[in-house]
Amino acid sequence: MNSRSGFVLATLAIVGALPAFAQQPRLRTFTYDAQKKEWAEQAPPPAGTPEGDLYVIRTHIQEQRYRKALTDIKTFIKKYGEDGPLYPEILIAKAEALIGQKEYDQAHQVLQEFLGEFSGMAITTEALRLEFEIAEVFLTGVKRKVWRIFRISGEDLALQILDEISADHPDSRLAELAVKTKADHLFRTGEHALAELEYSRMMREYPRSRYDQYSLGRAAESALASFGGVDYDEAALVEAQERYVDYRTRYPASADREGVGLILDSIRESRAEKEFVIGQYYEKTDHVGSAVFYYKELRKAFPDTVAAGKAAARLELLGAAEPVAAAGP
Repeated sequence: MNSRSGFVLATLAIVGALPAFAQQPRLRTFTYDAQKKEWAEQAPPPAGTPEGDLYVIRTHIQEQRYRKALTDIKTFIKKYGEDGPLYPEILIAKAEALIGQKEYDQAHQVLQEFLGEFSGMAITTEALRLEFEIAEVFLTGVKRKVWRIFRISGEDLALQILDEISADHPDSRLAELAVKTKADHLFRTGEHALAELEYSRMMREYPRSRYDQYSLGRAAESALASFGGVDYDEAALVEAQERYVDYRTRYPASADREGVGLILDSIRESRAEKEFVIGQYYEKTDHVGSAVFYYKELRKAFPDTVAAGKAAARLELLGAAEPVAAAGP
């Protein structure tokens, strides 16, 4: 090792001082000179060596010459084999070139090979980034290619990729973002019950996340949106009420701006109406005693609601109206 010992900072894409129409990015590597206390550009590795050939492949990718990169990658593997120390990096380069050509399924297969054999390496982060990129592409509606003829939805594969990132690599910086991306997609596509589960998972597994307030609000929205109406089970409605109460307690200023109080009032009205519908059912099926019970419970649990007024009217017609308290002196 010479006197200019140091370490490689990064491989950067630098645009040369060319006219705008002719600018092409190129790779430059810098090392730190401890004696001079400055960074110095390192000469590219010599061609004909594994490092030099990999450098050329990366240059092709940087310059968006993906087909040439894939041709050179094939030559590289044939020349140096799959046992060489740079083979994992070649897999990453191959996946990136395939993504550049929009061959997302093939890129995913290459990344799965990498993660299956080399997931403990430092460049695993790059593999996960590319997998995440593929998932995002499929979630936009891009179709998968099957046998290069058929086109099918890539949604299932995208959600599978996100699940694998969050489950198999929980310490990765992308794990939390993978959960959020899945939850947001489910929310946008109307899968509100599943979205609520994913937002709840975010709050449970990442309690100090910068997305905590966002997740709590979206969990409440998702639970409320998954309520099918007064003819259905009210579990989602109760869940939404608890979420919104928690949101108002923890983030009062935001809750005021977003009208959470009005939302909670609406939820109370819906729950009261649900109880009234049950009372009506028992009344129509000649179970008057059960109907009277539900009407009375409704008035106790949800006073000052529209449904409570309707319940009072039904009780009066059924001859079961509760006596009015005597006025004070």
